[in-house]
Amino acid sequence: MLDISSKRQMFNKIIGEFTAKISEDFMKLSETAKSLSNDNEFSKLVDKSFRKFVEFNKELSKQIHQILDNSESVITRLERLSEEKLRYEKLYSSGILFQSETEMISLMEKAIDVVVKELEADEGFIVLTDDNLNIINIVTKNMDVESKPEAKELSTSVINKTFQNLQPQKFDDLKNEIEFSTKHSIVSLGLTSALCVPLISGKNVLGAVYIDRRNSKSHFKDSDLTFLVSFAKQIVKGIEISKEILDLEERLEEKPKQDFRELRQKFVCDELIGNSIKLFNVVNLASKVADTDASILILGENGTGKEVLARAIHLNSSRKNKPFIALNCGAIPNDLLESELFGYESGAFTGAVKTKPGRLELAEGGTIFLDEIAEMNVNLQAKLLRVIQTKEIERLGGTESRKINVRFIAATNKDLTKLISDKIFREDLYYRLKVIELKLPPLRERKEDIEELTKHFIKKYSKDKELILSDQALNILENYNWPGNIRELENVIQRAVILCTSDIIQENDLPQEIIEETNNVNIQVMAKTLSEAEDDFRRLYITKVIRKIKSKSEAARILGINRSHLHKLISQLEITE
Repeated sequence: MLDISSKRQMFNKIIGEFTAKISEDFMKLSETAKSLSNDNEFSKLVDKSFRKFVEFNKELSKQIHQILDNSESVITRLERLSEEKLRYEKLYSSGILFQSETEMISLMEKAIDVVVKELEADEGFIVLTDDNLNIINIVTKNMDVESKPEAKELSTSVINKTFQNLQPQKFDDLKNEIEFSTKHSIVSLGLTSALCVPLISGKNVLGAVYIDRRNSKSHFKDSDLTFLVSFAKQIVKGIEISKEILDLEERLEEKPKQDFRELRQKFVCDELIGNSIKLFNVVNLASKVADTDASILILGENGTGKEVLARAIHLNSSRKNKPFIALNCGAIPNDLLESELFGYESGAFTGAVKTKPGRLELAEGGTIFLDEIAEMNVNLQAKLLRVIQTKEIERLGGTESRKINVRFIAATNKDLTKLISDKIFREDLYYRLKVIELKLPPLRERKEDIEELTKHFIKKYSKDKELILSDQALNILENYNWPGNIRELENVIQRAVILCTSDIIQENDLPQEIIEETNNVNIQVMAKTLSEAEDDFRRLYITKVIRKIKSKSEAARILGINRSHLHKLISQLEITE
């Protein structure tokens, strides 16, 4: 950049030397003219020319100095603009980071620190307010407001003044400001000047940005306030974007719960208690096939609710006004199962004194549910296969076939593919039954539903009593692996309701074996990878915290994570609360 001062000195030297030389030449010319001639007019002409030259020289010097002054001013302005450019580049960089992060507080701390350093302030912070302009959070990098309550008092006064005007405020002499001079912090902290800018989004005041100088004779410049206004706009924009992201995350998080609510409206299944994603997936598929005639095979451990699901499918089909007939194939001896299923004619065997229709006939127009289908012997499986294919039955001892209109739903807790390989179950029957396959998850895989199931069973068995479950008791139930699944849980709650002597079901109201089991490691159940076990724990723990706290922000604080991270975990772990 040009050095105007040195250029000015050089010009003054050149013009001075030139003027001295010309003056000397004019003096010689004037003396020579006088010695050669007595013509006064000529001498006067020489003097007049000299004066004109001197005037021209003065005007030239004046114009050149003005040019140099203007150049100096331009250079000063360029230097100032260059400094402002660097400032705003930092501000822009801060803004880009702010918009790309959802962890507002930590990022605001970094941002206010940049501003404090850039504007050569001593202290600074961002305050966030509620709808009534009450301060709900103070963000600072270099001020401990808890150990300096007097600084917070001053800040509140300055901020309230800013909120009154809803305009950027510049205070140049706080010690002599009548409104602030009586504040203890002015004297104790040596506060001299401050800037404060409100954070405004539309018609809403979100807070303010504040900075000050202490024991300093220099005041903030107007350009500093302009810079702080730009920074405030970036803060507002960052908050708006962060809120949009959180709103989107909440909508995405709410979607599974909303989907389940909508699903339950079109697929009535009040007895299927819970909101877990695994239960939703089963119910969702069931809703799609309920109003068809397709055979359904329901898989799942004992006590997972296979018959409850089968009944829900029937009640949500066009057959709902027709019979739902359930037959447990494992509860009836094989030699009686055939007659129970197909019925018999009078005299078909000893003791058959009168005709009896079978379960398949009784289910006419409706649904027959064959539970524990794997317990049926191979010969009877062949007869059942023919009924499914032909839609015809023949009673034992009978000679006529009867047409039936029945929908088949079968269930088992066994691995049918293994039974097929062992020649215990017919493969062709398997594929006839398995047009649609539904698999109910065991209770240990949807522990987030235990609390809701528990409340349902307490209400079912407590009758007129209003009972609740203690946190300790719930913790035991949620840490137990439930080999008997929902049926076992129901029995445990029924027992606890009977034994409970107060309005709260306590830990000692639960079976001792369950308490002991939760303290032991069940190798069979715990045969999971570390990652799977961690996910199970996090899913259950986060669900419990959210249900207990309700507020996502407070839940995130308790969990030691930011709110955005909490939303991501809810999505990743498929938590539907």
